[in-house]
Amino acid sequence: MPPIAWYRRLGRRSKRKQLVSQWLESDGLAFAPLREWMRACLAEGEDGEVEAVYAEITDLSRVPTSDFADLLDISYMGQLYEQGLRMADAWMEREPEASGPYNHAARLYSQMGRFEQSHELHRLAMARSDESAESCYQYGCTLLREKRLEEAENAFREALLLDSRLGKAYTNLGFALDRKGATDGAIQQFKRAIQLDPQNAAGHYNLGAIYAERGEFDLAIRLFNKALELDPASQEGRLNLGLALFNSNRHADAIEQFEKALVQKPGNGEAWFFLGVSLSRMGAHNRALGAFQKARGYFPEDPRVLHYLGLCHVNRNEYGKALPIFKQVRELMPEDGRNHYYLGIVYDKMGERERAERSYRKAESLGHRVLTRAAGQF
Repeated sequence: MPPIAWYRRLGRRSKRKQLVSQWLESDGLAFAPLREWMRACLAEGEDGEVEAVYAEITDLSRVPTSDFADLLDISYMGQLYEQGLRMADAWMEREPEASGPYNHAARLYSQMGRFEQSHELHRLAMARSDESAESCYQYGCTLLREKRLEEAENAFREALLLDSRLGKAYTNLGFALDRKGATDGAIQQFKRAIQLDPQNAAGHYNLGAIYAERGEFDLAIRLFNKALELDPASQEGRLNLGLALFNSNRHADAIEQFEKALVQKPGNGEAWFFLGVSLSRMGAHNRALGAFQKARGYFPEDPRVLHYLGLCHVNRNEYGKALPIFKQVRELMPEDGRNHYYLGIVYDKMGERERAERSYRKAESLGHRVLTRAAGQF
């Protein structure tokens, strides 16, 4: 480990221990600084630091009851499911008649795909008299993950009957309706969610996604920008803003968003791919090549990635490198007429006229019009 990285790691470790100690010694009064530090670590990809906080909480009897919900939320955000379940068990022991710990544990099991345990915990939560609307809402979230859309819709509507101001229930009701194809109804629910809570990032994001699907990119861009203003760490929001900008032919702006997404998460293969496509549209083929090679590392057999990587080599006049890539696409998608056409282009450029003509004829037989032979950039 380089000295500077070691120094930063040591600094984070010292800060973590200081914040945990202050929190536990203050009977929970100093939890806010620790909570914000944990959330900041997650936003910066420092999940290990957050996991270490849970490891340092060895005596759960010292955790104030009021802090369990935030600790469980953070474990959910960081996908630290076992750590969260440990908190939920301690909370259940302390408040067996409260629905909160059961709802939180059910959400964690649901996210883990362990739906049988999740449903049992939802049953226990809904049997308790407090937070009935929240319990119905969390049950609907699990049904949504199981793609049981009709039942999820009913659960969210029940939650709203119990609490008509539960903004997140409007958001997820809209999401369920959208997945059922009822986009007009979904738009109505997302608008209600935003009207009720203008700080609802998910409502802005989901409404923007519908408008993007409809090709209303200017409106989608405004909504994605607002969603990111409210939740700057959202990878999905950043990626979709970039795509909306790309589809509006604002390639330079799209590149900026994909690069920001990669600063947040360098392992985002989709961001590398779309960065490459945007750079290609700008004629920056050298930079695009690096982006496509990164994307290929995450998606080695994705025909989209391979196709654009092959085109990038063609645009750099590297026909010998493009050839095996287009051949790989042919193996993956033998009925893709467009790929046969580009194979013809490559063979043409390499002076293999007979193979080029065979590829062109194959492309035409599959419905791809061959207007030119070995023409220009792509």
